[in-house]
Amino acid sequence: MQKLPIYHIFIMLAVIILLSACGEEGEIMPQAIDEEIDVCEVCYMMVPDNQFGAQIVTGDGKVYKFDDIGCMAMYINDYNPDGAVFSRDFYTNEWIEIDKSMFVATTDVETPMNYGYVSFGSRENLEKFLTESNGEEVNWADILENQKERSNHDEN
Repeated sequence: MQKLPIYHIFIMLAVIILLSACGEEGEIMPQAIDEEIDVCEVCYMMVPDNQFGAQIVTGDGKVYKFDDIGCMAMYINDYNPDGAVFSRDFYTNEWIEIDKSMFVATTDVETPMNYGYVSFGSRENLEKFLTESNGEEVNWADILENQKERSNHDEN
């Protein structure tokens, strides 16, 4: 058996590392939540790794994490960041792009900051929630507008 020169091994390792780092170009993915260090960009509470988390990931890799969908909506209203926006499915904890999310406004579930928004990645999960709890289906634009009104009210 022939031994490979050391530089061949380094070249192979470099190729493997480069190939493993490849993903779809331009694809922005949500980041894991670290309950030990992540704090909400709005209320500065610790962000739990649960169904209420939300986040914005910018094209340059900056990640803004939130403990409540309402906090994220307030941040977007205030700063209009450019990036991918994600919420989590209430039942599965799966990350969902905001334009694919469906929402319910409810008082039956206590969200971290009591804004009362829960999100779903499927119509089936949303319908299941509405049969088990009181609430009203709302869209993302409604949430942004409602949080803008709350923010304006808080300033006055």
